[in-house]
Amino acid sequence: MSLSRQEINLRRLLAKCELLIKTHKNDERFPKYITSLEDMLLEVKKLIEPSNNAIILYQKRINALKNELGMAITEIDAGDFQSMREDLLNLRQRNVSKTKTYNDLEDIIKYNENIQQKITNDMLSLTKSLKEQSELANKIIKKDNDVLTKSSVLTDQNKSKLENESTKLAEHSRKAWKCWMWVMLLLVMVVFINMVLFMKVMKKKY
Repeated sequence: MSLSRQEINLRRLLAKCELLIKTHKNDERFPKYITSLEDMLLEVKKLIEPSNNAIILYQKRINALKNELGMAITEIDAGDFQSMREDLLNLRQRNVSKTKTYNDLEDIIKYNENIQQKITNDMLSLTKSLKEQSELANKIIKKDNDVLTKSSVLTDQNKSKLENESTKLAEHSRKAWKCWMWVMLLLVMVVFINMVLFMKVMKKKY
């Protein structure tokens, strides 16, 4: 089982004091260190069984330090263990209730986070879909514009060809009309000459 942060800090300070007392026994900071150790031990007792061998060992090490410094030693008997155990049980029951409330709160937070994640995913999906539709619409519009441009060019080309053909047809029509006019004039002249000759011939007979 892993050690709690409080127990790790208690061990570190104990080791530091045990090392320091060998060389600097008269250090003025020792009373503060001892007070801190006892406070830390109380915190650790709330986390593990009071009858745990580790608690007894920590208390013995603290008492050894206090003995070296000439301070009053704290004795722990079975009654104290029983009292601390009952306090710890009550504390754990409260912690269980708090843990349940905390778990319910965590479930609510996770549910809200899941909802937010789902909404975010839906928004991203919608944005992606809109982007794809926009790109597709732009491609279609661009294609239609290209078709319209080509149609406009073809229309201009056809218009130009039609104007050229109309000009050629008009020119051809003028030439044909002139040709037919000369033919008609020639025909009229032939008829006129024939009439004159006919009249002369008929006049000589009579």
